[in-house]
Amino acid sequence: MTAIRAAVVSEKAGPFTIEDVEIDDPRPDEVRVRIVGTGVCHTDAIVRDQVYPTPLPAVLGHEGAGVVEQVGSASAPCGPEIMSSCR
Repeated sequence: MTAIRAAVVSEKAGPFTIEDVEIDDPRPDEVRVRIVGTGVCHTDAIVRDQVYPTPLPAVLGHEGAGVVEQVGSASAPCGPEIMSSCR
C-alpha cells in the first residue's frame, strides 16, 4: 500500500476535495505514475454530478502527465515521463 493525495468526490454534485488515500501496489500489468499536471474534463464533471452513475466516493481523472514511480512485474518497459489521455 502507498499513501497518496487525491482529488476525491464524496457526494453527488459535491466538490472535489484533496484527501489522503491509500492505493495498492501495481498489479503485474500496471504502472504507478506520480501525476504532476492534470485537469478536470467533462467526463469527470458528469460522473461527479451522477449523470453517468458511478459509486461514490471516487477519485476521478484520466488525463494527466507525470513520472513513472513503479512498474509491475509483467509490464512492458516505459520511459520515466508519461502522459495519459482518454480516446
